Amino acid sequence: MRFEDFEFIPLMLIPSLLLLYLVLTNKSMIERVFDAEVLRRLKLDQGMDKRMRVITLFLALAFMIIALARPIYERGVVEVSKKSANLVVALDISRSMKAKDFYPNRLEFAKKKIEELIKRAENVDIGLLAFAKDAFIVSPVTSDKESLLYLLKHLDTKVLSMQGTNILSALMSAKLLFGEAKEKNILLVTDGGDKKDFKDEIEFAKKEGFKVHILAVATKKGAPLEEDGAFLKDKEGNIVILRLNERIKELARATGGEYVEAVLSNEDIKRILKAIKGYESGKKVERIVDKKELYPYPLALALLFLFLAFFDIGGKRFSFLFLLFFLPFGLKASIIDFKYIKNAKEAYERGAYKEAAGEFEKVAKQKRSPQAYYDLANALYKAGKYKEALKYYSKIQTANKELEFRKLHNLGNTYFKLKNFDKAIEMYEKALKVKDDPDTRYNLELAKKMKKKSSKKNSKKNDKEQKKKQQKKKQQKKGGKNKKETQKSDKKGKNQKPSNNSPKEPKNTPISSREEKKWLKQLKKEPVRTLLYKSPVKVKKSKEGKDENPW
Repeated sequence: MRFEDFEFIPLMLIPSLLLLYLVLTNKSMIERVFDAEVLRRLKLDQGMDKRMRVITLFLALAFMIIALARPIYERGVVEVSKKSANLVVALDISRSMKAKDFYPNRLEFAKKKIEELIKRAENVDIGLLAFAKDAFIVSPVTSDKESLLYLLKHLDTKVLSMQGTNILSALMSAKLLFGEAKEKNILLVTDGGDKKDFKDEIEFAKKEGFKVHILAVATKKGAPLEEDGAFLKDKEGNIVILRLNERIKELARATGGEYVEAVLSNEDIKRILKAIKGYESGKKVERIVDKKELYPYPLALALLFLFLAFFDIGGKRFSFLFLLFFLPFGLKASIIDFKYIKNAKEAYERGAYKEAAGEFEKVAKQKRSPQAYYDLANALYKAGKYKEALKYYSKIQTANKELEFRKLHNLGNTYFKLKNFDKAIEMYEKALKVKDDPDTRYNLELAKKMKKKSSKKNSKKNDKEQKKKQQKKKQQKKGGKNKKETQKSDKKGKNQKPSNNSPKEPKNTPISSREEKKWLKQLKKEPVRTLLYKSPVKVKKSKEGKDENPW
């Protein structure tokens, strides 16, 4: 890589760096009077500070200077076809060109001939103008054939066509199009008008070094001119026949050009192209260095830093713009993800947990990150879909201690809701190893008590079943009991107290029954623990919990 205009760098970068140093080292009056710590406490955080803003502005300036120096990458030497000639095509749009000795008329036939010439003219730069009494520039000299064909096709001759054929005005306009070009070829596409002497045109053409070629679009027999349903007549009332003005060939011969009368085939165009100097010898090859301009890249960076320097953007807005700028360079973030997150957060905050879960699921599929799985699991938990929440909590693999603690705590809550108290106890204990939290300890004790209650209930149920089986066996042995005895036995069995072997609740339980009921009610209302994970801005605390924010 090298710079085409390297002189811009030392001429502008050195004074710019000096100015940067002076700006950064010079303190304002407020900074001189007040202590830095006092200013820090009094200052409102409105985004980028003064020092950072100045640095950003000078970075923009530095990249602008680099862009002005035009960095280029040289790919090597290549061979290209060299342009062999310049040609200005002047189209006659006067009234006489509406005669119909060519189909559909002279003007439309002439336009088709010019179109064919443009398509066949390789390595020739072409300009286009139209003339009648005055001349009008349609296109400068260019190699863009598509543009020339478009302009020729849409040339509104109804507006421009007028009486008179001023060839001298066409030559004067051609002079403007050629500029300082050495080769000056002009093609006049005309019927010759009605002028008998072309001395002025010949003199001007020789003076300017023009070689005038003429494509005569008219016949010697001629044709009448029809306007508004009537033929053009002279003063005596005779129909005027407009014929080819053959005297115009003097202009071509005097300037060394080619005079060609239009025919239906393309032979006329071939003769014109051969007459242009350098065209007959074929393509000329030139060896040049293939260069790729790299200035758009530093210029894009300069515009980005300039935008950051002049606008107060901080926090989430800065992150959004940063991601948006670097999106084409391979970062995985996308604008669609931001939309899903925004929709999910809004749905979560208004209590539409199923809707929030649907939006968070889209984010999780795209990002596949621990935070995305965590948010999705929280929404599913709040929606009452505990088994699905369990699935996504289990997918979370993270080295962040806070996120790991919240995951384990919520896993404990999920197992508690599913009445799997053994797993709930296990998760709470793991969470406490990561972080000592009073709510987690309380939940652990509650899970232990619920486990004991559940065991006691199951034990009583088993004792009753065993007792019924024993009574059944006794009845089968006796076999001769009457109905009253059976009823007595059943009544006795019903009033019988549970076995002493059933487990009893310990006297010194860590949670009383009253506290237990109170805590169970609170657990139903307790929000899922969500994580304010490296949030760049402060989030307003929700009424449901001290850290209620799904992202």
